[in-house]
Amino acid sequence: MSDELFREVDEEVRQDRYQQVWKRYGTLLVIAVVAIVGATVAFVVWRGAQESAREADSTRFLAAVVQEQTQRDTAILQLRDIANDGTPGYRFLASLREASLLADAGNTAEAVAVFDSIAADDDLGASYRDMARLLAVARGMELLGSDEVEQRLSALNTEDNPFRVTAREFLAVSAIRNGNDVQARELLQANVDDSEAPPASRNRAIELLSALGN
Repeated sequence: MSDELFREVDEEVRQDRYQQVWKRYGTLLVIAVVAIVGATVAFVVWRGAQESAREADSTRFLAAVVQEQTQRDTAILQLRDIANDGTPGYRFLASLREASLLADAGNTAEAVAVFDSIAADDDLGASYRDMARLLAVARGMELLGSDEVEQRLSALNTEDNPFRVTAREFLAVSAIRNGNDVQARELLQANVDDSEAPPASRNRAIELLSALGN
């Protein structure tokens, strides 16, 4: 009986610490991912504007974005149509926007499913698919289990992946939630030691290491 009580207390303490970590750092992580997405979306739109074959998709996409302000559900359907039959660049944009609208409306599971569909689209470049994996975790962290986070992001934790620093941060937070402080420390220390890590990411890693007792 006492062992069961200790386990329950340990689980509550672990979850409370995870909630504190996520409350303090989670928003910053999501903002970092959104910033990356914004830069990539701008590039996709610019590239699409250079090719007349994409003009129709551009018009459809912009019409859906305008529709968001008054008829969200209709906009989602329009974006879904583009995602189904549009050119690769606008399929990416439409799916990305649809998932964001779903997440903003609290439909987290549906949003994660759309991000996963982007990640599985072989017509898209690796960077776009990796970005979708990050967004699935960023918007669905509270819903996803540790194994699911690992499944989505472990492949991004390589020295040549441009998203490795952000992936490590999410993996570390997930490890903290799972009570795996050793793994969390390893991931955070990798960011501290990464000469290409942005200063903000390195500082967050140092703060989290300190919170873990390092």
